[in-house]
Amino acid sequence: MSLPESTPKLALNHGLSFAELFTPEGLQKIDGLFLERLRARDAKAHDTLIAWREGREQLTPLQVSELLLACGPVLDNFIAGLFGIKATLEAAQQRTLAHDPVFHFKKFFVQRRARRRLVKQEEFESFAELDGWLAQTLEQAARDASDRELAVAEYGVLLLKDDKTNADPIEKLTRWCIRALTVPEGKTAVQGWVSFRLPEGIDHQKLVPIVPLHDDIGRVAGPAGHLRARDGFKLTDLRMNAREVQNEIHYCIYCHDHDGDFCSKGFPEKKGEPDKGLKVNPLGVTLTGCPLDEKISEMHSLKKSGCTIGALAMITVDNPMCAATGHRICNDCMKACIYQKQDPVNIPQAETRILTDVLDLPWGVEIYDLLIRWNPLRPRQWQPKPYNGLKVLVFGMGPAGFTLAHHMLMEGFAVVGADGLKIEPLPEKLVREPIRDYTDLEEALDTRTMTGFGGVAEYGITNRWDKNFLKLIYLSLARRPHFQVFGGVRFGGTLTVEDAWKLGFDHIAICIGAGLPQALPVPGSLAPGMRQANDFLMALQLTGAAKHASLANLQVRLPAVVIGGGLTGVDTATEIQAYYIVQVEKMLERYEVLVKAKGEMAVRSGLDAASLSILDEFLAHGRAVRAERERAQQVRTAPDFLKLIRRWGGVTIAYRKGMNQSPAYTRNHEEIIKAFEEGIFYAEGLDPKEARVDKHGQVEALVTRRLRPDADGKWTETGEEVIIPARAILVATGARPNVAYEFEHKGHFHKERGHYQTYHDVHGKLEPIPVAAHCKMDDFGPFTSYGANDRRVSFLGDTHPVFHGSVVKAVASGLRTYPKIVAALGNRVEQKGDAREYQHFRTTMDELLAARVESVKRLTPSVVEISLRAPMAARRFKAGQFFRLQNFETQSALVGGTRLQTEALAITGARVDTVAGTVSLIVIERGASSRLVAALKPGEPVALMGPTGVRATIPGGGETVLFIGGRHGAAHVQSTGKALRENGNRVLFVGCFDTAQDVFCQDEIEAASDAILWITGNGTAIKPRRPHDRSVTAPVVDAIAQYASGRLGEVPIRLEDVTRLQVVGSNRLVRLIRDARAKQLAPYLTKKPATTASINTPMQCCLKGVCSQCLQWQIDPATGKRTKAVFSCSWQDQPLDVVDLDNLDERLSQNRVQEHLTNQWLELLLERHNIVRV
Repeated sequence: MSLPESTPKLALNHGLSFAELFTPEGLQKIDGLFLERLRARDAKAHDTLIAWREGREQLTPLQVSELLLACGPVLDNFIAGLFGIKATLEAAQQRTLAHDPVFHFKKFFVQRRARRRLVKQEEFESFAELDGWLAQTLEQAARDASDRELAVAEYGVLLLKDDKTNADPIEKLTRWCIRALTVPEGKTAVQGWVSFRLPEGIDHQKLVPIVPLHDDIGRVAGPAGHLRARDGFKLTDLRMNAREVQNEIHYCIYCHDHDGDFCSKGFPEKKGEPDKGLKVNPLGVTLTGCPLDEKISEMHSLKKSGCTIGALAMITVDNPMCAATGHRICNDCMKACIYQKQDPVNIPQAETRILTDVLDLPWGVEIYDLLIRWNPLRPRQWQPKPYNGLKVLVFGMGPAGFTLAHHMLMEGFAVVGADGLKIEPLPEKLVREPIRDYTDLEEALDTRTMTGFGGVAEYGITNRWDKNFLKLIYLSLARRPHFQVFGGVRFGGTLTVEDAWKLGFDHIAICIGAGLPQALPVPGSLAPGMRQANDFLMALQLTGAAKHASLANLQVRLPAVVIGGGLTGVDTATEIQAYYIVQVEKMLERYEVLVKAKGEMAVRSGLDAASLSILDEFLAHGRAVRAERERAQQVRTAPDFLKLIRRWGGVTIAYRKGMNQSPAYTRNHEEIIKAFEEGIFYAEGLDPKEARVDKHGQVEALVTRRLRPDADGKWTETGEEVIIPARAILVATGARPNVAYEFEHKGHFHKERGHYQTYHDVHGKLEPIPVAAHCKMDDFGPFTSYGANDRRVSFLGDTHPVFHGSVVKAVASGLRTYPKIVAALGNRVEQKGDAREYQHFRTTMDELLAARVESVKRLTPSVVEISLRAPMAARRFKAGQFFRLQNFETQSALVGGTRLQTEALAITGARVDTVAGTVSLIVIERGASSRLVAALKPGEPVALMGPTGVRATIPGGGETVLFIGGRHGAAHVQSTGKALRENGNRVLFVGCFDTAQDVFCQDEIEAASDAILWITGNGTAIKPRRPHDRSVTAPVVDAIAQYASGRLGEVPIRLEDVTRLQVVGSNRLVRLIRDARAKQLAPYLTKKPATTASINTPMQCCLKGVCSQCLQWQIDPATGKRTKAVFSCSWQDQPLDVVDLDNLDERLSQNRVQEHLTNQWLELLLERHNIVRV
């Protein structure tokens, strides 16, 4: 038996080591070697490049292009030699150039001969006759029939070498081309041939082909012939092949040589007169071109000649983060293409193909990574500067954050990236060792580790885009010696602006994106079945509900309606369809295993009638999916799940205006086309009026008002009501810049129209500046108003009004902002950093910001206490706040095909020890995720985000506080009661437990309370340990009344003295107290204390308005009518009388059926696999 071959070791040329690729000294050595090679090949280019770098020579745009194009092939060859892949690269180049005959044939036969004769009425042979002649001719010429397009092209090119002698066959081949362009059998024969793919005219109002359904709703769909099958969450768009991309590159007219590269620089209103600004297209979009000024024409020139590495180097001159741009991400370049009246060049496809062609080379990952850090084609940042001792804290590791982090590292700064999301660690081997094959890094998208790195690019963008590219960027940063990244760090919670300065940071960048998606203010809003699109996408793509192995719960029914016309809505619509199939398959599979193990009655026990009906619906649909898989397997075709999806009602996007006015259409209409290919329906001119619910309170329809455009184009009501059947309604009606910090810590940043006001630095002084018209404006105001002690805080990406709305603009904000930060720090950037000082700083950051388990102990049969070492979180904690706890996917066990990974758990902080740096959390085991906490081990790293939420209101003294709580309250009071007492207030704690065995932390509760009333619902009463505490077994309200009336003995703290009342517990407990205040307890609560309820809602991100799972309604206490929806993760303690408790119950039931099965599934795994838990 032969052993598998080991991966070849990286042997760099010139005696270089892999480690030297990551040091300024090593990269300087590489740069010197390249310059020697360039001087030997092209001395003039060498001298010009040096002079340009040093600022001794100013070059025109054309001269820059000429210089870079001269250097590109030399760099291509140099890197191939450096990595020892010259033969491989030459073979790749030949494969690229092998397509050239196709484009020659296209130009001289299809376009110049055949197309020009289409206007003529000519009589000649049928396509069959001509094709028979062509087949015979190709066979006689021994052309390769496996690639007929290339064979025909090569034959045509051969004929043109002697056009006079070959006049007859040239004419015959031309007639064949005419028939291929015009008759059905000819079109079929050349279907998919790029040589017959000709540009078509553009009608901006008809960019998306549609077919009316002629139903009562007025929906449209895509053409039936364009539908494509989808099964799960693999990459949904495999991109153009090599020939198709070369076709786009040959279509480009390379207008950099006459200052016409509008795709890069923007389309001017009038060429040569920049003062007149940029053109606006018929959709109202300013044609800025690439926000990064990427050298597109030059990139195409190099790729056309087969210089793939040189082409990637050309991209990374201005766009080192090119892995985060390109196909299915951005198209600003296409909009500004010189072709304004016909199809533009598909530049994003070309860019992404160049990247993947390099990655597919041996050591392609290392070549890509090297060009990110060293690129001699750049006039600045061609290599990283040595460490200068300065440190930047970047909040948010989305596109803006990771781009800025890269550029600041290149400038010699140390960078700490912080993100509120959980960020998984990369495998150490990938970080430390060279990667020969991209496949060693690449993961299948439907089973990949969702690292959390990348922000909205991770959780907001679907698998239309290859998220392995995010892993590339993460890896590139993780390898830098002066970069650290920490998840679970909330801006304003874990760290504040003042904390950052104390820790030694010299600059703060806010890159935390957008948030605050709004609830729809209509009757029935947020009923079971209705949720925000962000909530759905985050649960799907970050929590991992889409994975077969996941324990995450995300319950969605069909038919579904997505409200909103943006790209988030389009993405949500496609993913609902894909997820629904995964959901019902997984539920059926687990249900059948559970029934076999426990019996059907036991599995179904505990579900109400509505939930059982939903369960049976899911099971029936799961069986239909299974049958379709079996059918498809028998006939060896892909399963057609779309027919099932549509049978069950399908997914409809509903927008209040016309589709061609929607943000998705104007920004990137291709995404709507792709959604139609997956079978999505679209309904325009519908304004939501009501979410109608069934007898069980579940959403059953979206009621809308029909709108139509009037003579002025304004959409107005027609009086018609349109009802769309919907068992799921997802709201994607936009978001706003995340300015939560200023709400939490007022007085730091000036705001303007919902965003931070833009400021620029003028000779060391901050001055406000109006918001720039577009992202190409030079002075866009990168700074906030913060200027204490001459420090600066910048803001980028979706947080910034100029760069919001797209990934590529967020990337551009990083590129455009870093020079402003460097300039603001003045001469300090020239100082020399100290390696020992940095190592101490790095160690300190790791100790402060990385959370690890200290201990896990069981307090009761259903309560666990976990202590975590998280010093910064401990320091920042205030009584009443809470944390988000998760284990890492990479640390979790795979048991029986199931990943024991927790969902996000929102847990109140019980106690902190700021000296020891520990946080103690009380975990109540209610569902599957909370039960997994008992399996965590001391020393295990976890993701602890926080503190978050609002601190408890602690009066200045002299108040008497009645604190009523169940098990959650018993955790809460440990911090809140302590703080109340320390501030000179009295605390009466009423602890409500089922039995005496459920009591925990009695010492801590006693320390936090002046007096306690212990209540048990069943069994023996709790025995008080202090003479002034009381206990009783009775219903809660009756027990409190007994205490107040003195029937339990002397009353240590009278209810008549209570000035504040706080309830922390289940919604049932909150209801009991709410109603009892006006009834049984009214005679005692004579001071009518202000009453606060700690709200128990579903939560996911806990970042104050990002995912919006915690949205819940408030009501007017007098009328009972709803007033507004609030984010309970940022306002968890609310006036009791304004809380819509009915809506809270509904919100908590969103995933009830799934949660029921998941809990039983975990129980089965725990039993079968002997999983150790405390």
